[in-house]
Amino acid sequence: MTEWMWCIWLAVFVIAIIVESLGPEVVSIWFAIGALVALIISFFSAWWVQLIVFSVISVVLIFALRPFIKKYINKNPLKSNVEEIILTKGVVTKKATSLEHGTCLINDVTWTIVPCDENDIEVGEIVEVVSISGNKLIVRSVSNIDKEKEKQK
Repeated sequence: MTEWMWCIWLAVFVIAIIVESLGPEVVSIWFAIGALVALIISFFSAWWVQLIVFSVISVVLIFALRPFIKKYINKNPLKSNVEEIILTKGVVTKKATSLEHGTCLINDVTWTIVPCDENDIEVGEIVEVVSISGNKLIVRSVSNIDKEKEKQK
């Protein structure tokens, strides 16, 4: 059995590399490295030593390097399609007050809106999406934004 262990470790290495290449996450590279080290020592050690070395190297690499590498791989997560709507502008189709939700048309889609401040937003006003709360857009009137800019000057 010991004389054929190199074939088993080679198979584990190849399978781990294939699994790693199929997905976007860092999943099985740790096992591929462990299998590679076990493959190298399979030529001069017993099978149980190879198994221990494979296990220890794989576990150590998972706990030592995975958080470090994961931080750099997921540096710029993609926004969802709903998050893309933040800072876009739309036209109010139903008046929105602090007590009653209104509606707004953005990209030919009607959204429920809530004003971000105490000011009422009238039909026909242009609003900008500030944030999202559940299925409602939190908006502010563009005219209020212009007034704030004038105050800052």
